[in-house]
Formats: sequence, structure tokens, C-alpha cells
Amino acid sequence: MQIGDSHTANDAFSDQMRTQLQNDFQNAGRGFLQPGVPFRYYHPAQVTVTSTGWTPVSAFSKTAAGPWGISLVRQHADRPASMTITADEAGGLGRGMVEFLSQPGGGQLVVQADDGGRTVVSTASTRNSNAMWLRMPTTPDTRSVTVSTMGDGPVDVLGWEVAKGGPVQPAPGILYSNLGITGSTIDILSRVDPEILSEEIRHLNPSLLIVAFGTNEGFNTSTAFDSYSARYEQIIQTLHAAAPMAGLVVVLPPDGVRQERLTPSVRSCEQLAPTGRGFVTPAALDTVRQAQTDIARRNHWMQWDWRQAMADPGRPDGRCAILAWGARNPPIAAKDHVHLLKPGYQQTALSLYNDLMHGYTVWSSLKHKK
Repeated sequence: MQIGDSHTANDAFSDQMRTQLQNDFQNAGRGFLQPGVPFRYYHPAQVTVTSTGWTPVSAFSKTAAGPWGISLVRQHADRPASMTITADEAGGLGRGMVEFLSQPGGGQLVVQADDGGRTVVSTASTRNSNAMWLRMPTTPDTRSVTVSTMGDGPVDVLGWEVAKGGPVQPAPGILYSNLGITGSTIDILSRVDPEILSEEIRHLNPSLLIVAFGTNEGFNTSTAFDSYSARYEQIIQTLHAAAPMAGLVVVLPPDGVRQERLTPSVRSCEQLAPTGRGFVTPAALDTVRQAQTDIARRNHWMQWDWRQAMADPGRPDGRCAILAWGARNPPIAAKDHVHLLKPGYQQTALSLYNDLMHGYTVWSSLKHKK
């Protein structure tokens, strides 16, 4: 499970990881997704999602009230609404679950499979905002599932999970879920309801947690760095405590630069990239990277440096590499000098995959020796 900001919300990096791992360890399906269409330009790999009538509510909003689950977004409807998920490959929806909130006055939720299965459940409850899971009425031949409301009361969906195989005999292999919110920082995870998180992690049972925040902290002038390290460490410790058997990877942010009217300094990109005139690495981004490095080492979590994965002989630590990547023909980094394009995300994902597999190979050889 990969959790993060826009680099994670864009499925290019995570899908490359998913593809590589599923090629090696079999494809068990798509995994857990944010419900419906959580934001514009949402294009999850392996499935196609459509939505009508639902209103996405994000934990990123300062005015929206919770509760929130690990997807950090929910879909709300007071009237008839529907969302459909369709597998782009054979056997992609053999089994699935829908996570929703039970609430006073809650309306009915209808889950309809394209091959005939249908389940209707009331989301009404005397308790406030309790997360519930509903099994999809799917078969190994199901290609699409529609989750809809009747308009007889409020309904809130926190997420849905689809996989191959069946309820009794899940398909073996890897599920790789990516849950990202554009513009977010590590602080967004503090909005997740502890009880909902505990139940979600128990249900999803991730083997690996990949936490990838830092870009927005490094570019925000409002980041409170006097308490950042403590907040970052506490939030990830809470997440890891919910899944104590899972491995954890702290991902340092990729390279990013901006133009500043400053006297040339050691942070200047002018000496590192032909297009670097006036561009610098934000000082706060280096502060974020150092804080995350120290926390990962202190807690014995794996640390992976996304900027280092962008390095070349002229930029051995990856600093200012995003300018060179954007100047390639064709470019592999975006014009905003913060985000990568799909080939850039895929290239760096291969670097993380290779690092993970190196560790896996070492562990596997030691295990067999025993």
C-alpha cells in the first residue's frame, strides 16, 4: 500500500511497481481504491471507473468534516447516484468489498454485478459514522460492478476493493494499492479516524507500507518546521502500529526546483543544468529530506531517496536533475519542475523496485540457509 501526495495520486509510479511485482509474484488483482472518481483526471490502472451523482469529499479540505478512512476521501450522496468499476483484464473482479459508513437515517446501498449478482443493504444505524464492509456479489466471470443509492437517505462510501479469484479461494499474488491526495502533506494522515484505520488495516492486511510525502512540505512557506519532525514521526508510528507486521518504506521526495530572485548560492542549479538559470532547490525541501532521513534511521525503517533515483554523472545526488529531465526530447518531467511525466515516474519506480528486490533476494538467501 502506497500512501502519499500527488506523486502517488498519479498511478504512473505505483502502476509500474504493481506491474513489476505482479510479473514476479503473480497478479492477484487491483486491490483497494479510493471510491468512485475522487478527483479530476483520475485514471487508475487495470480498471475503468465512472461515477454520476456522487460528491467527493476530501480530507484535504479544511472545512469538510470526518470521519475519514485511509483512502482520505469519501463519496457522498443524498439522491440517486451510481459508480461503476470495470476490469480492464480478464478475471479482474472475481471478488470485492465496499466500505461504507453506517449512520443515523442512512439510505440503502445497492451493489449490482454485471452477471446478475445483486445485494441491497441499509446504511442506517443508531451509531454515528461506523465503518462497515459489504461483500460484492461477484463471480469469477464478473467484469463490472455498480454501487448505487436509491435517494432515500445519505450514503457515504469510503473505498472499494477488487481482486481476482473468489471469496473462498483468492487468486495468489500481489495487490498494490495507491492512495494519494494532491497538495497534501503528512499531516493529512492525522485526520484518519483511529477506529476506522484499525479495522481497515485488519481487513486489508498490507505486507508493505510505502509512505511518500514531502514535496508540498518543502514548497509550502507555511510548514511549521519547529514541530515537523515530531509530527511526521508520530503520524507514521501510528500508521505502522496499526500494521505492526508490515514492512515500512519512508520515501524522500523527488527533485523539485523553483525560480527565485536570489544571489547565486550553493543551492543554485546554474552549475548543474544548462536550463538552471535562476532555479534553486527550496531550502525547506532539504530540511524535509534531512528530517525524514533521521526519522527513518532512528526507527529502523527502510529509506528510499527518490531524488537520488534521478541522479546522473553530472548530478550525482540528483539535485536539479528535474530541469534536465524536462529538457529531454521527449521530456520525462513536467513543466512545473515539480512533477514527473509518466516515463519519469516509471523509470524511478524501477529503481525502488530493484532496491526492494535486492533486499528480498538477500533475505531469501539467508532464509534458505537456515
